[in-house]
Amino acid sequence: MQNDYKKITLITIVISTILRLFLAGSLEFGNDEVYYWLYAKYPDISHFDHPPMVGFFIQFFTLDLLFSSELAIRLAAIIPTSVTMYVLFLIGKYLRREKIGFIAVLLYNIHIYGFVIAGTFILPDSPLVFFWLLSFYFFIQVLPKDPDQKLYLKLLLAFLFAGLAIYSKYQAIYLLFGVALFVVVKNSVWLKKPIFYLGFILPIIAVGIIFYWNYLNDFISYKFHGNRVSFFSLKFNKDSFLREVLGQFIYNNPYIVVMLLIMFLALRKKKFIVDSKVSYLFLSCSLPLILTTIYLSFSRNTLPHWSGVSYLTLLPLLAVFLSEKKRIIKKSIIGMSSFFMLLIFASVIITTGFLLPENLSKTKESLGRKDAVLDMYGWQQASEKLTLFFEKEELKSLPIVSNRWYPAAHIDYYIAQPNKMRVYGVGELTDIHKYYWINKTYPKLGNKVLYITDSRNYKHPKEVYTNEYSTIKKIKEIPIERNRVVVKYVFLYVLEK
Repeated sequence: MQNDYKKITLITIVISTILRLFLAGSLEFGNDEVYYWLYAKYPDISHFDHPPMVGFFIQFFTLDLLFSSELAIRLAAIIPTSVTMYVLFLIGKYLRREKIGFIAVLLYNIHIYGFVIAGTFILPDSPLVFFWLLSFYFFIQVLPKDPDQKLYLKLLLAFLFAGLAIYSKYQAIYLLFGVALFVVVKNSVWLKKPIFYLGFILPIIAVGIIFYWNYLNDFISYKFHGNRVSFFSLKFNKDSFLREVLGQFIYNNPYIVVMLLIMFLALRKKKFIVDSKVSYLFLSCSLPLILTTIYLSFSRNTLPHWSGVSYLTLLPLLAVFLSEKKRIIKKSIIGMSSFFMLLIFASVIITTGFLLPENLSKTKESLGRKDAVLDMYGWQQASEKLTLFFEKEELKSLPIVSNRWYPAAHIDYYIAQPNKMRVYGVGELTDIHKYYWINKTYPKLGNKVLYITDSRNYKHPKEVYTNEYSTIKKIKEIPIERNRVVVKYVFLYVLEK
């Protein structure tokens, strides 16, 4: 029976991978995804928004952008996530038996953050989840036990992967916080072993590289995130708090969140018995990040996916809790199948507009502004139409300017790249982000440039470039159709000094 669980787990992972490949090949990039493509095109030891690991993953899986389709680039999320699912299976197997690992994998496949955000779309969360759970897999085999030289290699591997997680996304520091908290409270004997402190050198190296890049760049990342995140504020932001709590509820699947709350209550009342050290390690490596994001949302705008990796860490423990429930595997498979069908249906809606309300707007410049799914639709169509116009009017020699990183990154990938044109971010650093550094790799702008924007993000060039360019002229507007209905416009201007 044990072998059957391993076999069916692998089959589940394969099916999951096939679906994610389908989704990745069907959908255009979202704003964030296409921006992180820039991390691979212009690699560095760190970046303005995040550490560089997502760019390195893209480079690896695309053979340094030799293959640059949406599907090829998203392989950097899809393949590591498939491996991550197996790691989750191994954690469950280590806790009790292979059945637990299988249930944990089923739960992963109904987890919106794990399956879609980190598992299909290419974001810093993709390598974060991969390295975080690899690290946790080794930590859980080591830290609850008494020190033994046979465990030292696993301990160092755990710290190595924790460092790589930090080099993927900053919040991985919470994994190390959880480890330190666990050792101090539950197994302080590790504090007497030099190997425990030696292990911290590995993540410190990752932090040091990020720090060095920031030292060279006026600590710009810390200033940027410092403005986004404040631990001390007396101002209550009701909208942010409700959005965070509701977002965590949805992103992590309402069923999983409710079951976790029931599990916590059962642990507290000792109706759910798990080795106290093991359960404490799960909680110490998960709850601090969840609680911190909720706390921050009291006064600042936060994003629900920031704590998603913590919920994924809890899945094997939840699998132990659910394993005694009647027909849990059958119910989970039904839930997973329903979730998969829902995702396929959602991809159809995005590409066809089926069932979406009619796009109403008084002006072309605002058409589609309230249609969020248009961030992942229409750019390939715009590329094909603009390419013909560029060739006809002999405009390919001109650079393109944009005042924000979005839609600049979309323009860069879908329009500039196939036409071998350059995109410059011309605006404030907080608006253009990575383009501040990209601009330095290009020649200075000449007297004549192109400006492209769309009705989702429309900004007339006169509002931002009047002081730089004396002549501003619209030369083309491209209607973007979905199911024979115009859903937005892309505008092309020529600017001259």
